[in-house]
Amino acid sequence: MNSGYHGLEALWHDLFWEAEEAPSEIHLIDDFLRDHDGTSLYVGSGSGRLLGPLVAAGHRLTGLEISPEMVALSRESFPDVSVIESSWQEHEADEKYSSILIPAFTFQLFPDPQKQLQRLRAQTDHLYLTLFFPWAEVSGDLPQNEWYFDRGIRLPTGEMGELETRHKIKESNGSLTRKHRYTLKDKSGSVVRQEITEQALRFFPDASLKKLLKNTGWEIEKEIYNLGESEEDDLVYVATMHLRGSA
Repeated sequence: MNSGYHGLEALWHDLFWEAEEAPSEIHLIDDFLRDHDGTSLYVGSGSGRLLGPLVAAGHRLTGLEISPEMVALSRESFPDVSVIESSWQEHEADEKYSSILIPAFTFQLFPDPQKQLQRLRAQTDHLYLTLFFPWAEVSGDLPQNEWYFDRGIRLPTGEMGELETRHKIKESNGSLTRKHRYTLKDKSGSVVRQEITEQALRFFPDASLKKLLKNTGWEIEKEIYNLGESEEDDLVYVATMHLRGSA
């Protein structure tokens, strides 16, 4: 069972996001929530970097996060925002949520996606879901079974944080295993600390995803490509979907 981010991975998660300057999902989630009154659940709410501002904007949101370290960061930064420390697989609501949010590819870490989509259907009629497709790994642009430099950041202390990645992909069954090596270096470049984590992800070609959604009681209301920053003919590497429970 995935235990969520911990150690350097948890401490540096938001710093890497900020350094990458990638598009944020916050405006997409905000737009989605405006159509769904009532309490919603944010699965994989992490450090609260999106959850906190969304609650501050007036949305009724509860976070659900498996990592104790990320929960602690969220509660420290946003003490008035409710976060439940639990996995999705263990969470049971007393009544249906107005909607459930699973942004940032969290769903792809779930084992048995069909079962989890069925569980989601039992707990809400409206689902916000973001998935990525690993084109760089599938195409071979990134070397398989080799460590490669992913990104680096200058920490507030002046030290360096570096991330290397190693992956194994099986396109036939849609599985992607990633190992991440986090290295802390002092100002002279000497290694102070190093940690390795591993993630097992699932990815879904378009046809198999639509079949999976149909079989688990979902229909697509809206699709947004590449976090809203895509031209019509661009390669789709991120798909955000508004899903509605089918009759």
